[in-house]
Amino acid sequence: MSGPYPRYYAVNDRPVKLVELPSGEVDAQVFDFATGGFISDPTYLARVRGGGDVDEFSERAAFERLVAEQRWAAGERRHARKVTWDHTGDDKVPYRTKLDGKTHEIRVNDFPAEPLYTLIVDGKEIENLDDWPSAWVRPPTPQDVLDRLAKTRQG
Repeated sequence: MSGPYPRYYAVNDRPVKLVELPSGEVDAQVFDFATGGFISDPTYLARVRGGGDVDEFSERAAFERLVAEQRWAAGERRHARKVTWDHTGDDKVPYRTKLDGKTHEIRVNDFPAEPLYTLIVDGKEIENLDDWPSAWVRPPTPQDVLDRLAKTRQG
């Protein structure tokens, strides 16, 4: 398997891209269904080489369409999952929870110029939300935060 890199694949319908590292080695970047991002997983190098249910994309655009489909599906699963959030007391990032070993945070944006919320997982922006998913449980706003907001509005 020689360059040029990146090269694009689907392994059992999971998007995988092979990229050349600065050292000259090749790494497999695998679609993370939980976040919609890519994570390094060198075991996929053997899977790509070994055949089986592996499709290579000759066009990056076709690979990007698969990634977009998988991100949409991952978002749908994420929104349908019951998640109980904790209030942080922070005005900018008021909600946090741990899921599957990852820290999930909700940032409140400058609405309406921007989407209302941004979901951040382990420090990476994952998706923008204009509505709070109905399966997610939002905690009540602590009284000290309400008091601080009231003082801000008064002047």
